[in-house]
Amino acid sequence: MRSKIIFYLVFLQCVTVNAQKSLYDFVKLGDYQVGFMDTLVLDVKYDYNTYDYKGQKPYFVQIWHPTKKKKKDHLNVKDFFVFKQNASLKTVQEQLTTQYKTLFIRDFLTENLVTGEPNNYGKYSYEEVFDLIGGLETRSIYDSNIGNSDFPIIIYHNGSQGHPFENIGMAEYFASRGYIFITATFELQFENNPFGMLPYERYITDEEEESLKFITEFAKSLNSSSSIFFVGHSLGAQMGLRTFGQDSTIKGMISLETSIEFKTDYEKIKELWPEVYQKIITEKVNYPFPILFCAATGKEKPFNFLENVKAPQITYASTKTEFEHNAYLSFFYLRYFLGNEVQQTDKAILENRLPLYVKHLDLMHNFIDGILNNENKTDIEIIFIKE
Repeated sequence: MRSKIIFYLVFLQCVTVNAQKSLYDFVKLGDYQVGFMDTLVLDVKYDYNTYDYKGQKPYFVQIWHPTKKKKKDHLNVKDFFVFKQNASLKTVQEQLTTQYKTLFIRDFLTENLVTGEPNNYGKYSYEEVFDLIGGLETRSIYDSNIGNSDFPIIIYHNGSQGHPFENIGMAEYFASRGYIFITATFELQFENNPFGMLPYERYITDEEEESLKFITEFAKSLNSSSSIFFVGHSLGAQMGLRTFGQDSTIKGMISLETSIEFKTDYEKIKELWPEVYQKIITEKVNYPFPILFCAATGKEKPFNFLENVKAPQITYASTKTEFEHNAYLSFFYLRYFLGNEVQQTDKAILENRLPLYVKHLDLMHNFIDGILNNENKTDIEIIFIKE
């Protein structure tokens, strides 16, 4: 009898491992096929002169959208690292692809989540693991025709030194439910500078805010919808607070951990994030739309400094403290699906965080859906996301 029980437990473990072969065993998609397209838009207000390009500031824009196109071959993760080719921007595009690979290895591969030490993938180097992840299949198919629609729009800002396509799973989750999901290269590479850092002489006040406004205007041109939402991670979330203070175009905002939630020293906040401090404390901006703040504070209460934010409705959604800053990104989890051949001693942490990632997606969807349906909520709502 004992041997039968052991066999049964081993069998169940094998079934569990084999059943969870992809991100989509966790992230359940909706009824729409997910279409994807990328495009280039130029901002006439700013110049971008570097490498072999001299001209208007470029934005490589990526768009996920519902499509009726018949299913063809799905895109792989690596396909999102290469933007639609443009001859005059060839070197710029190559530099971005190189930087995105470097950032992915740095942020999602090198650190062991258990020990904090460099990760050891057995016989595989970091570059080889990156290539294996690049071969993972997504649920997106290429479709450059969005069509005339009134699908609600979500604009996503990845923040500092991130990938605009870092949340493929989130993009597909919403596109499969009838949303258009837009990201863009808010950061560009400049020669002899760290990625995302402007040369001192190139700095222009409010350019970052104007960049987000520019992409918002582009988003408005895609269809007839008047329902535009903003989602930002880290500095991207801060950009929402910095940019949309008086903008009724935005119907709702979702902040995925600005990094300020854990701070209590207002002078330090003013030093590190002066633009956000200026909007919230000095100007006392009254944001004209509901806001959902998410952060892993582990406490069922408003988030320290952000309790000063004024908006018609605010939801503070906290979760346990063991939810890393990058755990809000689908990129964080992709190596989990490489199979047992790739040694990963911290794999259990990825599996532990995945259900919480999915619960954040569901929470975001319910928040946006509630706004679209004019649901009434209390002025201040506090949610604790449990496993």
